[in-house]
Amino acid sequence: MSDTNDTSAIDNKKNQHSSTDSAESYLPKVTGFLYSVVLIFIIILLYFTSSSLILFVCKLAQANILPTEPNCTPYTSAKASITPSPIQTNIFTTFTDPEMSMKLEIPYDEYNSKHKIIDMFREYKEKSSSNFLANYFISITETLMQFDYSMISTIMNFFNSLPEALIVGLGPIFVALLFSFGVLLNGIYFIYLWFSNMYWFFKTNTNVSGEGKPEWEDVTLLSPLNWSLGLGLVILFAILFFFGFAFISFIPFATIFLSVFSCLFYRGKMNGKVVTSFSMITQILKHYKLSFVTSISIFIILLAFSNLGVVPGIFSIITVGLIYWGIIGIDIFYSVKETNLSQSVSYAQAVKKCLGVDKNAKKHGFLYDLAFGQKGGNLSKHLKKIGKNL
Repeated sequence: MSDTNDTSAIDNKKNQHSSTDSAESYLPKVTGFLYSVVLIFIIILLYFTSSSLILFVCKLAQANILPTEPNCTPYTSAKASITPSPIQTNIFTTFTDPEMSMKLEIPYDEYNSKHKIIDMFREYKEKSSSNFLANYFISITETLMQFDYSMISTIMNFFNSLPEALIVGLGPIFVALLFSFGVLLNGIYFIYLWFSNMYWFFKTNTNVSGEGKPEWEDVTLLSPLNWSLGLGLVILFAILFFFGFAFISFIPFATIFLSVFSCLFYRGKMNGKVVTSFSMITQILKHYKLSFVTSISIFIILLAFSNLGVVPGIFSIITVGLIYWGIIGIDIFYSVKETNLSQSVSYAQAVKKCLGVDKNAKKHGFLYDLAFGQKGGNLSKHLKKIGKNL
C-alpha cells in the first residue's frame, strides 16, 4: 500500500516539474513574440512615415518651386515666375471613375522661396570683399545642390504621375535605391567640379572701394605674382584631391543630404489649413489606415506561427477575422470616410521662368546637361572650354 502511495507522489512531482518546465520554456517564446510584434510595429510605422514624406515631396516636385535653376533666386537676385501659382496637386485619390481627390497647394511664397544656405552664398558673392578662394568652394557646393534639386524635381515629378497607392506602398524602396545612385552620381560630378572650377584661382577682385558688388578680372601672365599663385593653388588642390579625397568627399554627401532634408521643410495648404511633410504623416496613417493595420495583422499572424506554434497561429487568424468582420467590436479595419473631394486635376508640372536674368548668372554644369538635357550645342561648348583650359 505504501509503495502505491510513494509511486503516486513521485508521479505527481514529475507532473508538477513537467508543468513548470513547460511553462518556463514557453515564457521565452511569448516574450520573443511580444518583442517581435513591437519591433514590426515600429518598422511598419517608420515605413509609412517615409511614404508620407515621399508623397509630400512628389507634390512639391509638381509645384516646381525647388531651387533648380542656377539663373534664378536664390542663386541670383533674378526672380522666378511659377505658372500656375499655386498649382493644385491631387492627393488621397480614389479608385472611382472619374477619379476624385483632395487638393494640396504648395505656393511659391516668401517662406517657400527662402533657402538659408544658398541665400548666404549669394549674399557673400555680392559683397565687395568677396574672395576668389571662397567663391571656388561656393561654386562647387552651389552647383552640386542645384544638380541635386534638379534630380529630386525630375525623379519625384515622375513618381507623382504613378498611382498614389504605388507611391505609398513601394516608394521608400525605390527612393532608397535612387538615393544610393544619387550619392554615387554626386561623387562623380564633384570630381569634375573640383577641377573645372579651378578657373577661380586665376580671378582677382579689383573692387577696393568697399562698396557695391565685386569686380572680377582674369589673372594673366602680365601679373606674374598672381598668376604663379593661381598655378600653385592648382597644383596644391590637385594634390589635396588625390591624397585627401577621404576628407573632402564629405562635400558631395553633405550637399545631397541637405538637399533631400530641406525638401521636408516646405509648407503647403490643404482644406484651408497649413500642412507640412510632418503633418502629412498623420494624414497618411488616417487615409491609409486599412493598409497600415492589414500589414501589421499579417506580420502578427506570421510571428504567431513562427514563435508560438500552429495553435496560437490559427487562433490569431480567427481573432483577426472576427475583428475584420465586425464580430469583435473594434473598428481598426474601418477606412476613414473621405471628405473635401473633387475631381482630379492635371498631374503636369508647373512651369518656371526666370525674370530679368542676372548677367553674372552661371550656366548649367556639364553633367547636368548630360542628365537633364541641353540646348543649342552646350555639350560642344563645354568640350571646347575644357580643351581650352587644359
